[in-house]
Parts: sequence; structure tokens; C-alpha cells
Amino acid sequence: MSCKLNCDLEELIVRIPNKENKQGKFMKKIKILIAILLIAISFTGCRLELPTDEFVGGKGLLSVVFIDTGNSDSIFIDFPDGRKMLIDAADVNDKNKIFDVLREYKTEKINYAINTHPHSDHIGSYPEILKTYDFDKFYMPKVEFDNDFLNETAQVINSKNKLFTRGKAGMVLSNDDVYAEILSPMYDHYGEENDYSIVLYLKYGEVSFLFTGDAENKIENDLLNKNKVPEVDVLKVGHHGSKGSSSKNFLNAAKPRYAVITTGKNSYGHPDKKVTSMLNAMGIKTYRTDLSGNITFTTDGKTLNPPETER
Repeated sequence: MSCKLNCDLEELIVRIPNKENKQGKFMKKIKILIAILLIAISFTGCRLELPTDEFVGGKGLLSVVFIDTGNSDSIFIDFPDGRKMLIDAADVNDKNKIFDVLREYKTEKINYAINTHPHSDHIGSYPEILKTYDFDKFYMPKVEFDNDFLNETAQVINSKNKLFTRGKAGMVLSNDDVYAEILSPMYDHYGEENDYSIVLYLKYGEVSFLFTGDAENKIENDLLNKNKVPEVDVLKVGHHGSKGSSSKNFLNAAKPRYAVITTGKNSYGHPDKKVTSMLNAMGIKTYRTDLSGNITFTTDGKTLNPPETER
């Protein structure tokens, strides 16, 4: 039962006339029944509302490429109808690896350019990419910090007379055969920079993905507390598999079949052994870009093909 129904029922109660007439007792009974229904709804909570229409196949393939850019993030998505999405643009020295994938999929325009948060390992190559490719919108969270890469990205966006689009919880980017919704950030202020990360849910037919940027346990708990963790087929593990992400409760709620860790040589201990051990113990097939290179999932909306890897 949705929050919207809850609100409609409250409006209905307000509109019920409070008259002492022949219908008075009947109307009182109606009020009591509605009140009981509202109480029942409040106990169920407000779940993430997902598209429920039955999917008709044969509309083409969706491809999701986790690009091997080392201990950084860049994920490319090719929609069945030819639209393109880029989630993050890794470090400044990783642009050629991203360009290779964009060219492989014959990219002419990036319809959805998303920066989960402006750390250098997520935004570094965006200035060069946005100089090279046209784009419809650039999504990023409202943050309370900046750096040279963010400033340079802003200059490129301004030079093309485009605007930043603030990514926040509840924003639906696509609502057709491919459904894409931002689940976080929910709030304007966070104590840690990684907590501003855009968390994106994407569903094509019966197959779904969850991209978590560098979100850690606080954001996972926020999503859990709001009943906003969808069950998915593929989970992009938060913050390169750090020990501060991928709690057992979060994984139990998401129930992924596959997990992907974007990582490379680093001094942070990514991925954490406890995280990889827990993923293994829960039977979640896990892939790592440092071991497999580019990791590509394809689906027709009915069947999720086993990922193709470079090595």
C-alpha cells in the first residue's frame, strides 16, 4: 500500500460531513473503518514503488559495462533504444579507457551524465568527456565541497550552455522500458563526503541493477530504515568494497545474484577481506575489475546473461 493512498484517505476523512442526522451513525462507522485502515497502512510502511506492468520482450538489449579504471568508478549503460548513460568518469588519467567503451558502443551523445559525487576518482575525466561529447543533462548531488575537477567540469558545462541537475532521492530519470530512479541522497547535509553519493536504481523488464557510488553504512541504513532497498540482480558494491560498506542487513535486503567491485591497486585495503568473504558466504557471485578487466552484463529484460569479462 502506498503513501499516496494514505494521503488520499486522510483527505477523505476531512471531507466526510459531521452532521447529526439519520446518517450520523452510519458515517461514524465509516470513519472508524477508515481510521482502522489508516493504522494498518502506517504499520506496513511506505515501500519503494517500482513499475509493475508486465514486461513484453523483444525490445532489444540493455548493456551495462563496469569499466576497468583501477581504484575508481566509471560505468557505461547502453539502452535498448540507443540512449546512453555514464555513471562517473573515474580519474583524470582514465579517460582513454572510457573513450574506448564510448566508441565501442558508437556513442554520439550521452543522454544521462551522472556524477555520484565529485571526488577525483569519480569526476576526474568528465571535463574531457563532456568537451568531446554532447550531453542532455548532467546530474550530481548538492555538495558542500569542491575541487579543481568539479570546477573544470562546471566550466565545460557552462561553455555548452547546460545546467547542473541536482540529483536527489525520488528523482526519476527514465520511466519507459527502462526505469531509473535516484534513491539517495535523501538529505541536504551529511557528515562524510562519500555519503552525498547518488544511489541509482535501474530496471529493464524483469532485470534490475543498483549503483551505489561510494555510499557506506550510514546511507545503507537510511535506505533500510525508509524501506527503500529494492531487490536487484546486480549490485555495484559501495566504495570499492571498503569495510564501511555492504552491511549484512543491506545485502539481505537487496538479495543480489551478482556483485561487482570496482577496484585496482591502492593503499586503502580495497576491497576489504570481510566484505568479500561475506559476499562469498552469502552465495553472491562477485566480480572485480582488477581481476576481470571490463565487466559487461547484457539483458533482454527477461534473461540476464552471465557477464562477459576481458580476462
